[in-house]
Amino acid sequence: MTAPTSAGPATVPINVPQRRSTGRRRLGFAACLCSAVGFGALPVLGKEAYEAGLGPLSLLWGRFAIAAVAFWFLVIFVVRPVRPPAALVVTGLLMGSLGYAVEAGLFFVALERVDASLVELLLYAYPAIVTAAALGAGREAPGPRLLGALALATLGVIFVFAGSLASGVDPVGLALGLGAAAVYAGYILVGERVVAGAHPVLLAALVATGATASFTLAGLVHRGSLPTPTTGDGWAAVAVIATVATVIPMAALFAGIQRVGAPTASIVSTFEPVVTVVLAGLMLGETLSLVEATGAACVLAAVRLLARRPPADPRPAPDDDGQVTSGMSTGG
Repeated sequence: MTAPTSAGPATVPINVPQRRSTGRRRLGFAACLCSAVGFGALPVLGKEAYEAGLGPLSLLWGRFAIAAVAFWFLVIFVVRPVRPPAALVVTGLLMGSLGYAVEAGLFFVALERVDASLVELLLYAYPAIVTAAALGAGREAPGPRLLGALALATLGVIFVFAGSLASGVDPVGLALGLGAAAVYAGYILVGERVVAGAHPVLLAALVATGATASFTLAGLVHRGSLPTPTTGDGWAAVAVIATVATVIPMAALFAGIQRVGAPTASIVSTFEPVVTVVLAGLMLGETLSLVEATGAACVLAAVRLLARRPPADPRPAPDDDGQVTSGMSTGG
Protein backbone atom coordinates (compact mmCIF):
# COMPACT_ATOMS: atom_id res chain seq x y z
CA MET A 1 0.00 0.00 0.00
CA THR A 2 1.48 3.32 -1.03
CA ALA A 3 1.53 6.33 1.25
CA PRO A 4 -0.56 9.33 0.26
CA THR A 5 1.36 12.10 -1.45
CA SER A 6 1.49 15.64 -0.11
CA ALA A 7 -1.12 16.64 -2.68
CA GLY A 8 -3.43 13.76 -1.76
CA PRO A 9 -6.05 13.16 0.90
CA ALA A 10 -4.02 14.91 3.61
CA THR A 11 -4.91 18.30 2.10
CA VAL A 12 -8.67 17.70 1.95
CA PRO A 13 -9.54 18.51 5.59
CA ILE A 14 -7.94 21.94 5.16
CA ASN A 15 -9.11 22.95 1.68
CA VAL A 16 -12.68 21.68 1.71
CA PRO A 17 -13.81 23.74 4.73
CA GLN A 18 -12.10 26.79 3.24
CA ARG A 19 -13.92 26.33 -0.06
CA ARG A 20 -17.19 25.81 1.76
CA SER A 21 -16.63 28.93 3.83
CA THR A 22 -15.79 30.99 0.74
CA GLY A 23 -18.82 29.63 -1.10
CA ARG A 24 -21.05 30.35 1.88
CA ARG A 25 -19.88 33.97 2.02
CA ARG A 26 -20.33 34.44 -1.71
CA LEU A 27 -23.83 33.05 -1.52
CA GLY A 28 -24.58 35.30 1.46
CA PHE A 29 -23.24 38.35 -0.34
CA ALA A 30 -25.34 37.49 -3.41
CA ALA A 31 -28.42 37.12 -1.21
CA CYS A 32 -27.82 40.54 0.38
CA LEU A 33 -27.36 42.07 -3.05
CA CYS A 34 -30.59 40.44 -4.21
CA SER A 35 -32.34 41.96 -1.20
CA ALA A 36 -30.97 45.43 -1.97
CA VAL A 37 -32.11 45.17 -5.60
CA GLY A 38 -35.61 44.05 -4.59
CA PHE A 39 -36.10 46.80 -2.02
CA GLY A 40 -34.48 49.35 -4.34
CA ALA A 41 -37.04 48.50 -7.03
CA LEU A 42 -39.98 49.16 -4.68
CA PRO A 43 -40.42 52.93 -5.31
CA VAL A 44 -40.18 52.42 -9.07
CA LEU A 45 -42.71 49.58 -8.96
CA GLY A 46 -44.91 51.82 -6.82
CA LYS A 47 -44.88 54.48 -9.53
CA GLU A 48 -45.79 51.82 -12.09
CA ALA A 49 -48.67 50.68 -9.87
CA TYR A 50 -49.99 54.24 -9.74
CA GLU A 51 -49.93 54.24 -13.55
CA ALA A 52 -52.09 51.11 -13.42
CA GLY A 53 -54.73 53.08 -11.54
CA LEU A 54 -53.95 52.05 -7.96
CA GLY A 55 -54.00 54.53 -5.11
CA PRO A 56 -51.69 54.32 -2.08
CA LEU A 57 -54.29 52.68 0.16
CA SER A 58 -55.16 49.85 -2.24
CA LEU A 59 -51.50 49.32 -3.06
CA LEU A 60 -50.44 49.08 0.56
CA TRP A 61 -53.35 46.89 1.64
CA GLY A 62 -52.74 44.45 -1.21
CA ARG A 63 -48.98 44.44 -0.66
CA PHE A 64 -49.15 43.59 3.01
CA ALA A 65 -52.09 41.19 2.76
CA ILE A 66 -50.21 39.09 0.21
CA ALA A 67 -46.94 39.41 2.12
CA ALA A 68 -48.60 38.37 5.38
CA VAL A 69 -49.98 35.20 3.80
CA ALA A 70 -46.56 34.38 2.33
CA PHE A 71 -44.72 35.02 5.61
CA TRP A 72 -47.15 32.91 7.66
CA PHE A 73 -46.68 30.11 5.13
CA LEU A 74 -42.91 30.37 5.73
CA VAL A 75 -43.44 30.40 9.49
CA ILE A 76 -44.97 26.93 9.32
CA PHE A 77 -41.77 25.51 7.83
CA VAL A 78 -38.93 27.52 9.37
CA VAL A 79 -40.01 28.66 12.84
CA ARG A 80 -39.81 26.43 15.90
CA PRO A 81 -41.72 26.64 18.13
CA VAL A 82 -44.60 27.89 16.01
CA ARG A 83 -46.50 29.27 19.02
CA PRO A 84 -44.82 32.54 20.04
CA PRO A 85 -45.25 34.22 23.43
CA ALA A 86 -48.32 36.46 23.69
CA ALA A 87 -46.15 39.50 24.47
CA LEU A 88 -44.21 39.03 21.22
CA VAL A 89 -47.41 38.67 19.21
CA VAL A 90 -48.81 41.91 20.61
CA THR A 91 -45.53 43.76 20.12
CA GLY A 92 -45.09 42.57 16.53
CA LEU A 93 -48.65 43.48 15.60
CA LEU A 94 -48.29 46.95 17.15
CA MET A 95 -44.99 47.50 15.34
CA GLY A 96 -46.78 46.75 12.09
CA SER A 97 -49.99 48.64 12.73
CA LEU A 98 -48.59 51.76 14.42
CA GLY A 99 -45.02 51.86 13.16
CA TYR A 100 -44.48 50.29 9.79
CA ALA A 101 -47.94 51.12 8.46
CA VAL A 102 -47.44 54.83 9.24
CA GLU A 103 -43.96 54.84 7.69
CA ALA A 104 -45.13 53.03 4.55
CA GLY A 105 -48.17 55.29 4.28
CA LEU A 106 -46.03 58.43 4.40
CA PHE A 107 -43.57 56.91 1.94
CA PHE A 108 -46.18 56.01 -0.68
CA VAL A 109 -48.14 59.26 -0.35
CA ALA A 110 -44.83 61.09 -0.89
CA LEU A 111 -44.27 58.84 -3.90
CA GLU A 112 -47.43 60.30 -5.46
CA ARG A 113 -45.96 63.80 -5.26
CA VAL A 114 -42.22 63.51 -5.96
CA ASP A 115 -39.81 61.32 -7.89
CA ALA A 116 -39.10 57.79 -6.71
CA SER A 117 -35.36 58.45 -6.41
CA LEU A 118 -35.91 61.46 -4.14
CA VAL A 119 -38.29 59.61 -1.81
CA GLU A 120 -35.80 56.74 -1.48
CA LEU A 121 -32.90 59.09 -0.77
CA LEU A 122 -34.89 60.91 1.91
CA LEU A 123 -35.83 57.61 3.54
CA TYR A 124 -32.13 56.81 3.80
CA ALA A 125 -31.74 59.63 6.28
CA TYR A 126 -33.07 57.17 8.87
CA PRO A 127 -29.67 55.72 9.94
CA ALA A 128 -28.49 59.22 10.84
CA ILE A 129 -31.73 59.90 12.75
CA VAL A 130 -31.33 56.63 14.66
CA THR A 131 -27.73 57.52 15.48
CA ALA A 132 -28.62 61.03 16.58
CA ALA A 133 -31.34 59.67 18.87
CA ALA A 134 -28.94 57.07 20.29
CA LEU A 135 -26.36 59.78 20.96
CA GLY A 136 -28.96 61.97 22.64
CA ALA A 137 -30.09 59.08 24.84
CA GLY A 138 -26.54 58.16 25.77
CA ARG A 139 -26.73 54.78 24.02
CA GLU A 140 -23.85 55.69 21.67
CA ALA A 141 -20.61 57.49 22.52
CA PRO A 142 -19.79 60.47 20.31
CA GLY A 143 -16.77 59.93 18.10
CA PRO A 144 -15.27 61.25 14.85
CA ARG A 145 -16.96 58.61 12.69
CA LEU A 146 -20.44 59.14 14.14
CA LEU A 147 -20.23 62.92 14.17
CA GLY A 148 -18.80 62.98 10.66
CA ALA A 149 -21.58 60.70 9.42
CA LEU A 150 -24.25 62.89 11.01
CA ALA A 151 -22.73 66.00 9.45
CA LEU A 152 -22.63 64.34 6.03
CA ALA A 153 -26.22 63.10 6.32
CA THR A 154 -27.49 66.52 7.41
CA LEU A 155 -25.64 68.25 4.59
CA GLY A 156 -26.95 65.66 2.14
CA VAL A 157 -30.59 66.15 3.13
CA ILE A 158 -30.15 69.92 2.88
CA PHE A 159 -28.72 69.56 -0.63
CA VAL A 160 -31.52 67.20 -1.69
CA PHE A 161 -34.15 69.61 -0.35
CA ALA A 162 -32.49 72.69 -1.82
CA GLY A 163 -31.96 71.13 -5.23
CA SER A 164 -35.49 69.75 -5.34
CA LEU A 165 -37.14 72.99 -4.27
CA ALA A 166 -35.10 74.88 -6.85
CA SER A 167 -36.43 72.45 -9.47
CA GLY A 168 -40.03 73.08 -8.43
CA VAL A 169 -40.57 69.80 -6.59
CA ASP A 170 -43.58 69.66 -4.24
CA PRO A 171 -42.28 70.58 -0.75
CA VAL A 172 -45.10 68.61 0.89
CA GLY A 173 -43.88 65.46 -0.84
CA LEU A 174 -40.34 66.11 0.39
CA ALA A 175 -41.59 66.65 3.93
CA LEU A 176 -43.60 63.42 3.78
CA GLY A 177 -40.52 61.53 2.60
CA LEU A 178 -38.43 62.86 5.46
CA GLY A 179 -41.31 62.13 7.83
CA ALA A 180 -41.25 58.50 6.70
CA ALA A 181 -37.54 58.37 7.61
CA ALA A 182 -38.24 59.81 11.06
CA VAL A 183 -41.06 57.33 11.76
CA TYR A 184 -38.93 54.44 10.56
CA ALA A 185 -36.09 55.54 12.84
CA GLY A 186 -38.47 55.42 15.81
CA TYR A 187 -39.72 52.03 14.67
CA ILE A 188 -36.16 50.67 14.72
CA LEU A 189 -35.30 52.19 18.09
CA VAL A 190 -38.37 50.61 19.66
CA GLY A 191 -38.05 47.32 17.82
CA GLU A 192 -34.43 46.60 18.69
CA ARG A 193 -35.24 46.75 22.41
CA VAL A 194 -38.31 44.54 22.49
CA VAL A 195 -37.90 41.90 19.78
CA ALA A 196 -34.17 41.09 19.82
CA GLY A 197 -34.89 37.42 20.48
CA ALA A 198 -37.66 36.99 17.89
CA HIS A 199 -37.27 34.80 14.83
CA PRO A 200 -37.06 37.18 11.84
CA VAL A 201 -39.60 35.35 9.69
CA LEU A 202 -42.10 35.26 12.54
CA LEU A 203 -41.56 38.95 13.22
CA ALA A 204 -42.01 39.74 9.53
CA ALA A 205 -45.32 37.85 9.54
CA LEU A 206 -46.56 39.71 12.61
CA VAL A 207 -45.51 43.12 11.28
CA ALA A 208 -47.11 42.46 7.88
CA THR A 209 -50.31 41.31 9.61
CA GLY A 210 -50.40 44.42 11.80
CA ALA A 211 -49.86 46.67 8.78
CA THR A 212 -52.64 44.88 6.90
CA ALA A 213 -54.98 45.46 9.85
CA SER A 214 -54.21 49.19 9.84
CA PHE A 215 -54.86 49.58 6.12
CA THR A 216 -58.02 47.47 6.44
CA LEU A 217 -59.30 49.84 9.11
CA ALA A 218 -58.33 52.86 7.00
CA GLY A 219 -60.26 51.43 4.06
CA LEU A 220 -63.34 50.76 6.15
CA VAL A 221 -63.25 54.31 7.55
CA HIS A 222 -62.66 56.10 4.24
CA ARG A 223 -64.49 53.81 1.83
CA GLY A 224 -66.77 51.68 3.92
CA SER A 225 -65.17 48.58 2.41
CA LEU A 226 -61.86 46.78 2.04
CA PRO A 227 -59.43 48.84 -0.05
CA THR A 228 -58.83 46.02 -2.53
CA PRO A 229 -57.58 46.69 -6.06
CA THR A 230 -60.48 46.78 -8.49
CA THR A 231 -58.79 45.80 -11.75
CA GLY A 232 -56.71 42.91 -13.00
CA ASP A 233 -53.81 45.26 -13.74
CA GLY A 234 -54.03 46.59 -10.20
CA TRP A 235 -53.88 43.11 -8.66
CA ALA A 236 -50.98 42.20 -10.94
CA ALA A 237 -49.05 45.29 -9.86
CA VAL A 238 -49.70 44.55 -6.18
CA ALA A 239 -48.67 40.92 -6.60
CA VAL A 240 -45.37 41.97 -8.20
CA ILE A 241 -44.64 44.46 -5.41
CA ALA A 242 -45.52 41.95 -2.68
CA THR A 243 -43.37 39.24 -4.25
CA VAL A 244 -40.43 41.01 -5.89
CA ALA A 245 -40.07 43.96 -3.52
CA THR A 246 -41.24 42.53 -0.19
CA VAL A 247 -41.17 38.78 0.39
CA ILE A 248 -38.20 37.79 -1.81
CA PRO A 249 -35.87 40.57 -0.59
CA MET A 250 -36.85 39.88 3.01
CA ALA A 251 -36.09 36.18 2.65
CA ALA A 252 -32.84 37.02 0.85
CA LEU A 253 -31.87 39.41 3.64
CA PHE A 254 -32.37 36.71 6.29
CA ALA A 255 -30.33 34.23 4.24
CA GLY A 256 -27.58 36.80 3.75
CA ILE A 257 -27.38 37.73 7.42
CA GLN A 258 -27.05 34.06 8.37
CA ARG A 259 -24.08 33.65 6.03
CA VAL A 260 -22.15 36.93 6.24
CA GLY A 261 -23.49 38.58 9.40
CA ALA A 262 -25.50 41.74 9.97
CA PRO A 263 -22.60 44.25 9.58
CA THR A 264 -21.77 43.08 6.06
CA ALA A 265 -25.47 42.86 5.18
CA SER A 266 -26.01 46.46 6.32
CA ILE A 267 -23.12 47.66 4.15
CA VAL A 268 -24.46 45.85 1.07
CA SER A 269 -27.88 47.40 1.74
CA THR A 270 -26.42 50.83 0.96
CA PHE A 271 -26.63 49.71 -2.68
CA GLU A 272 -30.42 49.97 -2.43
CA PRO A 273 -30.87 53.71 -3.20
CA VAL A 274 -28.37 53.36 -6.06
CA VAL A 275 -30.66 50.72 -7.56
CA THR A 276 -33.63 53.06 -7.16
CA VAL A 277 -31.87 55.98 -8.86
CA VAL A 278 -30.72 53.80 -11.78
CA LEU A 279 -34.09 52.08 -12.28
CA ALA A 280 -35.95 55.39 -11.95
CA GLY A 281 -33.75 56.82 -14.68
CA LEU A 282 -34.19 53.83 -16.98
CA MET A 283 -37.89 53.15 -16.42
CA LEU A 284 -39.34 56.51 -15.42
CA GLY A 285 -36.94 58.97 -17.06
CA GLU A 286 -36.07 60.57 -13.72
CA THR A 287 -32.83 62.50 -13.32
CA LEU A 288 -31.12 64.20 -10.40
CA SER A 289 -29.84 67.73 -10.61
CA LEU A 290 -26.20 68.38 -9.73
CA VAL A 291 -27.21 69.68 -6.28
CA GLU A 292 -29.50 66.69 -5.66
CA ALA A 293 -26.79 64.28 -6.82
CA THR A 294 -24.32 65.92 -4.43
CA GLY A 295 -26.80 65.51 -1.60
CA ALA A 296 -27.37 61.88 -2.59
CA ALA A 297 -23.63 61.23 -2.47
CA CYS A 298 -23.42 62.77 1.01
CA VAL A 299 -26.34 60.68 2.30
CA LEU A 300 -24.86 57.45 0.91
CA ALA A 301 -21.42 58.27 2.32
CA ALA A 302 -22.98 58.86 5.74
CA VAL A 303 -24.91 55.58 5.63
CA ARG A 304 -21.77 53.71 4.64
CA LEU A 305 -19.82 55.26 7.51
CA LEU A 306 -22.54 54.27 9.96
CA ALA A 307 -22.76 50.75 8.54
CA ARG A 308 -19.00 50.24 8.94
CA ARG A 309 -18.82 51.37 12.56
CA PRO A 310 -18.08 48.58 15.04
CA PRO A 311 -21.17 47.55 17.03
CA ALA A 312 -21.37 48.81 20.59
CA ASP A 313 -22.66 45.43 21.77
CA PRO A 314 -21.32 42.61 19.58
CA ARG A 315 -23.67 39.65 19.41
CA PRO A 316 -23.25 36.11 18.11
CA ALA A 317 -24.69 35.21 14.75
CA PRO A 318 -28.11 33.95 15.99
CA ASP A 319 -28.83 37.37 17.51
CA ASP A 320 -28.56 38.93 14.08
CA ASP A 321 -32.29 38.21 13.88
CA GLY A 322 -32.73 41.62 15.45
CA GLN A 323 -31.75 43.15 12.10
CA VAL A 324 -35.18 42.28 10.76
CA THR A 325 -36.49 45.66 11.79
CA SER A 326 -34.08 47.31 9.37
CA GLY A 327 -34.70 44.91 6.57
CA MET A 328 -38.43 44.81 6.93
CA SER A 329 -39.24 48.26 5.65
CA THR A 330 -36.27 49.45 3.79
CA GLY A 331 -37.59 51.05 0.64
CA GLY A 332 -40.95 51.92 2.25
